[in-house]
Amino acid sequence: MGIKVFFKNLKCGTKNVWLKTVNALKTALMYTAKFFKTVGARLFSLYCKRPLVFCIISAVIIAFYIETVSRHSLWESLKFTFLSPLVFLCGALIVLSTLAISLILKRGIAMYTTMSLVWILLGTTNGVILSNRPSPFAAADLFILPTVLEIITVYLTVPEIIIIVIGILAVITGIVFMWIKAPKREISWKKDLIKLGSVASLLGAIIPTFLATGVISKDYSDIVAAYERNGFPYSFSKSTFTRGITRPSGYSKKWVSDVLDRIDEKKTENDGFTAPNIIYVQLESLFDINKVKGVTFSEDPTPNFNALKESCPSGFLSVPLIGSGTANTEFEILTGMSTEYFSPGEYPYITIMRDTVCESTPFVLSKNGYKTHAMHNNTGVFYDRHLVYPNLGFDTFTSIEYMYDVEYNELGWAKDSVYLEEIQRTLESTPERDFVFTVSVQPHGEYPAEKVGDYGITVSGLDHDEVLKNMYSYYVGQIRDTDKLVGELTEFYSNYSEDTVIVFYGDHLPALMLDEDDLSEGNLYQTEYILWSNFGAFENVPDKDIEAFQLSAYLFELLGLNENIGVIGSVHRYLSDEEDYREILYLMGYDALFGKNYSNKGSEYVPTEMTFGVTDIKVTGVALDSETLTVSGEWFNPFSVVYINGERYETKYVSREKLVVEAVKIKKGNMVTVAQETDDKEALSVSAGVAYVP
Repeated sequence: MGIKVFFKNLKCGTKNVWLKTVNALKTALMYTAKFFKTVGARLFSLYCKRPLVFCIISAVIIAFYIETVSRHSLWESLKFTFLSPLVFLCGALIVLSTLAISLILKRGIAMYTTMSLVWILLGTTNGVILSNRPSPFAAADLFILPTVLEIITVYLTVPEIIIIVIGILAVITGIVFMWIKAPKREISWKKDLIKLGSVASLLGAIIPTFLATGVISKDYSDIVAAYERNGFPYSFSKSTFTRGITRPSGYSKKWVSDVLDRIDEKKTENDGFTAPNIIYVQLESLFDINKVKGVTFSEDPTPNFNALKESCPSGFLSVPLIGSGTANTEFEILTGMSTEYFSPGEYPYITIMRDTVCESTPFVLSKNGYKTHAMHNNTGVFYDRHLVYPNLGFDTFTSIEYMYDVEYNELGWAKDSVYLEEIQRTLESTPERDFVFTVSVQPHGEYPAEKVGDYGITVSGLDHDEVLKNMYSYYVGQIRDTDKLVGELTEFYSNYSEDTVIVFYGDHLPALMLDEDDLSEGNLYQTEYILWSNFGAFENVPDKDIEAFQLSAYLFELLGLNENIGVIGSVHRYLSDEEDYREILYLMGYDALFGKNYSNKGSEYVPTEMTFGVTDIKVTGVALDSETLTVSGEWFNPFSVVYINGERYETKYVSREKLVVEAVKIKKGNMVTVAQETDDKEALSVSAGVAYVP
């Protein structure tokens, strides 16, 4: 009630409110400072008496707190602590190793407090993240922070963002102040260095021993299970200090050469390959929601997808993550490499693929006469696709900045219906056969806890949880729209003049708080795929469960493309039945991205000169009426922005042929161009210029 009165009085301009508020804040700050001063003095006294013991006790408490918030359960944390005591103590030792640095600093209490806060914030962040998605917090998430910030308003309200920013600034300010004002203590260099060295040595001995004996698992293929098994401190530390694919033991040119010889012995010629158009449709968060036990719907949300499963080759597709991580499924599909071999939670698009070129499905198909296109109805800079796609061999990239007549859902995600026109426009842009890689976005999370819209599908079985029911209701509304696209694509291309193959698959399961026991079929790491063609390419092909990184090789095999499919593709095609198949895949992935590239005999793939969109955005005329500039041209859209002599001007989109800039001054000979900009005003491309002539 006091807050309401405050704002009411504030609105009326009552000055007393400001004075009372300032005085109240002063009083609050005074008592807060007094409290922390008293507590800080007591902590400093205890810390000075037995600094190592103090750090050990703190490390155990912090480790227990981290596991409690990560598991969202005090009971589960207790079970982990007492049923896996060695793993828990290993995590506590990792925390201790950071706190113990304070032993050799005069303002050690400042270092101790800083590192304690860091661990508490990391653990709390993990708990919050696990409330919104199934995959835990890994260091790789920090690398995609710029990407996340672009869509943060989907996940957080403006007041929540403000509170978080204020909280971060307050913590930083407090830490800086503490380092300046914290009391100093006398250091016994010899004793304290021995203590720190002992902690470091103990950690250095325990981790290899625990790994060798299986106390700590090396397997992070299921990152959720691995974090639960190994605890957050170890798992997050592993994700922080490891990157990429570790060099295989015994890696050498001869080993790679031996693998290539084995492939050559098994190679076969192309068998009836007709080079059809190939369209991949990566469906955001789509799977058969009817497989969730205890939940029913007034109608099937995905009737087209489910009908195709009955008439076309299909199966479960094992993907690397749950509820998020689209780019990692994408990486596996396009490169044939497994992200299992990378650091936990790592996104190769962010850590390696921005600067590295490697074999991929687009490069393979380019060598077989295809033009290669990527499409995504979201911003082109998401997951740095605008930098990654040239390194994967795409000739064009049509992001949302180059799409037309886009509709948006209630959360601001572009609807997938835009693809029917965009895919067709792409196929018609070249005389060659085409490979079109399409990434949808409409059913993207976070799914709203409150009811948003009425989609006409009633969800039953969740009346006990209104929040979850609202999330399901929104989700099924979105996937019904995406499923409609599936039906429209197959209907349109059934009568298309060119042979065409379409591969539909889900990138990962949705973030709907699913557990393994919730599914009647499959597991949390399995979506589904479908192979469809308009010329009978897959008649009598049985259903088959595969890994995401095997999909392209499997498709090539079914189409009769056996030659010129790349080294990784050949490993899948010819060595997948060998006992050392996984080891070879690991070897070739390392060789291609981090090694000497022996597998391609030293030759390197070259980035493509990728263009954005498949139609040239042109400026054809410039006219000035008073101070209103009209720019005429072709293929403008709401992301088109006028530049005059390189200076950006706020632009009004009128039509595909017309843009308007108001209150502008322009001189004869000034050059007018049009850029396609992201929402953050990053220009992805700039048109050719036209000089203004009065």
